[in-house]
Amino acid sequence: MAKDNAIGLIETRGIVALVAGIEAMMKTSEVQTVNVERIGSGYFSAAVQGDIAAVRQALDSGSAAVKQYGELRSAQLYPRPAEESVALLDNGTRDLLGGGTPKKG
Repeated sequence: MAKDNAIGLIETRGIVALVAGIEAMMKTSEVQTVNVERIGSGYFSAAVQGDIAAVRQALDSGSAAVKQYGELRSAQLYPRPAEESVALLDNGTRDLLGGGTPKKG
């Protein structure tokens, strides 16, 4: 990951709220969705990646959209995360979101 990259995470209650948040983040900033995960009991999370300013803008717009459609549990920006931290997000979702095939394992 380049030094100027950041990761942003949002956690929501409800899939509609999550989709609204992802849509807003992708449309308002130059970010890439790198992870979407169902946590359980109706909670979902999504991670986006891009430069620090773009991720900050994405989290702001995504959080506002989530609040319109459901419950925002949290939103967090991680500027210049360590490679080990980024690797924790790699559950195969990145390949699916990028148009690749899921990892078999």
